[in-house]
This record gives sequence, C-alpha cells and structure tokens, in this order.
Amino acid sequence: MRSRSISTIRRAELSKAAFEAVVLYGLRGTTLEKVGEIAGVSKGVVLHHFKDKTSLLEAVIRRTNGMLSTSLVELYRYAETPYERLWAVIVANFHEAIFNQAVCQAWVSLMAEVPHNQECQRVQTANHARVASNFAHELKHFVPRSEAKTIARHLNLLFDGIWVRVGSRVEPLDAARAIGDLEYALMKFLPADENSRAQHKAAREKIENVARIALGTRAFLENSMAR
Repeated sequence: MRSRSISTIRRAELSKAAFEAVVLYGLRGTTLEKVGEIAGVSKGVVLHHFKDKTSLLEAVIRRTNGMLSTSLVELYRYAETPYERLWAVIVANFHEAIFNQAVCQAWVSLMAEVPHNQECQRVQTANHARVASNFAHELKHFVPRSEAKTIARHLNLLFDGIWVRVGSRVEPLDAARAIGDLEYALMKFLPADENSRAQHKAAREKIENVARIALGTRAFLENSMAR
C-alpha cells in the first residue's frame, strides 16, 4: 500500500514537471530528459513511471482537466443559488491561477496531440462532456432543459475559442476580460430583465471574490497540482 502511494505521488510530480516543460519548451521541445531535469530525477525514473512521452502527455492532459474540476468543486462549496453555481462553472475555468498565457500556450500544444492519440481523445471528450453537463445542469434553472443543452454547447465552444486565441497569441486576454466575454454571451442566451441582470452581477462578484481567496491560496494551488 505504501509503495503504491509513493508511486502515485511520483507520477503526480512528473506530470507537473511535464506540464512545466510544455510551458517552457512547447510540445515538440519537451523530452523525457527535460521532464527529468525539472523534476530533479533521471530519464530512467521518468520511464519507470511512464513508458514513453505519449503516456506522459496523457497524464498531463488528465492533470490539467483535473485542476479545473478541483477548482469547480471548491467554488461549489460557497455557491448557494443557481446564479452562483452557474458563475462558479465560468470562473473555475478562467481563474487567473489557471488561465494565463503560459498555461493557455501549453494547453494549445497539448491539444495538438489529441487527434493522434486515442486515449487523449477519450480524456478530452470526457472533459468536454463534463463541462457541458455542468452548464446544462445549472442553465435548466433559467431556460427549458432542451434549450439548456444547446446553450451549454455554445458556451463550451466559446470556452475553447478563448483558450485557443490566448494560447496562440492571437490577442492578449486576462481572466477578467475572458469572464466578461462569457457574461456578454450569457446575457444573450438567458432572460435579461433588470432583476436577472442584477442577480447575475451579484453572483459574479461573489464567486470572483471567493475564487480570489479560495483558489489563490498556496495550499489550494499545491493540493490541486499534486493530484
């Protein structure tokens, strides 16, 4: 049991090092040797836990998706209304600790691997389904269920588009502006009377404040990165 636990910890450390390597060198420039250098271990240790670069990249994609899931779970703890839970989904995917140009660049590089790797495809398909499901579950409080699924799909596409634009250096974009872009789209899809807008504004402000505190702590970041 103890050796399995140590192995799990080591794999998490190596997937974190691999992600940092992708940020620094890009996908093509990332090698097992460079991952080992960042992690402070030999290439042989990396190979002991991951048979090749492809399997390591699969773990990195799982890790990045896991960080987003962990962020959402944390924000859900403080969300008390449908408005706040809906904004938790948005803020969790664009909090500044996760959403920045370096991370977006790494994500774009990793996504280039997806079409060539069935396991990466499966992981990313599951992630898209999870985000769409989270959205649809909250949107059903505002629109009919069938419409909620359609809106969820469009918001999911917007998520990916923003990440790709930032990661491709098409335009500089910080977390606040990204969330603002999502808010603009959301107000086009949902009832936008004065009362609804006021509740969305209050929910966004609360969840963003919670995120700055709950997701910005060193303890949370270290815990999410260690998974």
